[in-house]
Amino acid sequence: MIQIKISNEALQDLNEGYWFYDTQEAGLVDYFYTHLKSDIEGLRVTAGIHRQAYKDFHRSLSRVFPYAI
Repeated sequence: MIQIKISNEALQDLNEGYWFYDTQEAGLVDYFYTHLKSDIEGLRVTAGIHRQAYKDFHRSLSRVFPYAI
């Protein structure tokens, strides 16, 4: 299975997004969490087919939120 690494900077971005969407509308943070988790897990299935953004790293865009994975 493909191993997915999430950098500390990316975790910080996700945490900031979590707290941002938590303050916007009731239930939106759950929607955010569910979709970003799904996008990240989807990388296991489609790993390696995305545009290469950096040496040895591929990039995928979230389907719902303005995040690159």
